[in-house]
Amino acid sequence: MPKTYRKWIFAKPMVDDRLGVEQFELQEHPIPALQEGQALVRVKLVNIHSATRSRMAGGMTKQGDTDRSNYACAEVLQSRDQAFKEGDVIACQAGWQDYQVIRSDDRSVGYGAASEAVRAVNGTNSQWTYVFRPAMVQMWPPEVLMDIFGTSGMTAYFGMRQCGPLRRTDAVAVAGATGSVGSIVAQLAKIAGCSVVGFGGGPDRCRWVMDSLGIDYCIDYRAMDFERQLKAAFPGGIDVFSDGIGGSLTATVAGLMNQDSRLFAYGGAGAFYADRLDAPPQQRPSLRRAFGISEEIEEILKQRNIKSEAWIVHDFYHERLKAEDDLSRLLQSGALKPINNVVDGFDNLPNAVVGLYQAARSGKLQVRFSPY
Repeated sequence: MPKTYRKWIFAKPMVDDRLGVEQFELQEHPIPALQEGQALVRVKLVNIHSATRSRMAGGMTKQGDTDRSNYACAEVLQSRDQAFKEGDVIACQAGWQDYQVIRSDDRSVGYGAASEAVRAVNGTNSQWTYVFRPAMVQMWPPEVLMDIFGTSGMTAYFGMRQCGPLRRTDAVAVAGATGSVGSIVAQLAKIAGCSVVGFGGGPDRCRWVMDSLGIDYCIDYRAMDFERQLKAAFPGGIDVFSDGIGGSLTATVAGLMNQDSRLFAYGGAGAFYADRLDAPPQQRPSLRRAFGISEEIEEILKQRNIKSEAWIVHDFYHERLKAEDDLSRLLQSGALKPINNVVDGFDNLPNAVVGLYQAARSGKLQVRFSPY
C-alpha cells in the first residue's frame, strides 16, 4: 500500500486570465489512516472539464488547493465503508491527485444534494459517486466508462430523449459537434435517422466531424457567411437544436427554428474558451441564462411554441442503469463510437489542462494517471 499521495495544486494566480503550467505545483502528502466509513481509492483517470480555468479564476478552486470537482474513475484499494469493497471500480469526484480518501456519506462538490431516487440507485449521497457494475468494467476501459457512460454520454442520451421522440423527418442542428457531448448527440440523432448538421470551429474541425461522426454536414461557425450557410443547410428550418455553446451562436440558430420545434441547452462552453473570462455575476444566473437562453431567445421560444430543455444531467440519474444498457448496446453494435482524447501520465496533468485552452481537440479530454 502506498504511504503517500501526489497532488497538483493551484499555486499562482493567473494574469489576464492566461493559464500556464506555472499555475500548478506538485505536492506530496502522507495518506491518512482510514477511519470508519472511509475508503482509499487509486485514481485511474480524470475528465478535464471546459470550466476548469473558470473555476480557478472565479475562486471555486482556491489558490493553494486542488480542484476537487473533477469526475474520475478510480479503484478501491481499502475500504471501511459498506458501500465499497476492495477491487470495486467506481465513478467519483476527485482532486488532481493519484490517491484519495472518499466516503459514501459525502455530498457532491459544487452541486446540491442528490435526490432520494438517485441515492437509492447509487448507494451513496452523491449523484457522481457509484460503483460500476462488473460487466461494464469488463467490457469498457475507464476512458469509455467516464465518457459514454459518464456525464457526456448521459447528457446526450437524456437530452435527445427529452427532445424526442426523434423522427426521421427531423432536421437536427448540433452546436459543439466536436465536443464531448455534441459528438455523441450528433451520432444519436443520426442513429435515429434524422438529418444532422453540426457546427465546428474551422475547416479542419468540420472535416473531422464529417469523417468521424458520419453525419450529413458540418458548418464552420466562424465563417463570414455562416448565416448564409446555415439557411442553405436547413431550407425547411430546424426541428431540434442541441446547444452546449451559448452566446451569439445560440441567438443566430434560434432564429431559424421551426414552429413546435425543440431546443436542448446543456451548457455555455463558448464563454469558457474566451481569451478573457467574464467577471463573476453579482447574482448567480438561472440555469437557462447560464446556458445561453436570453430574453430575446425566450421570446422566440414563446412565439413559436418551442419546447426547451435546460438542466444538469443528474436530474435523470435515477435512470442511469437503463441509459448504460442502451448506450452499451449501441457501442457493441458499432452504431456509436466513443470519441476520446487521452493524455497519459499524472505528471502531464498541468500540460493537459493548459492545452485544453490552446489547441483544438475533439471529444472529452482525459488524463490517465495509471496503467490498467
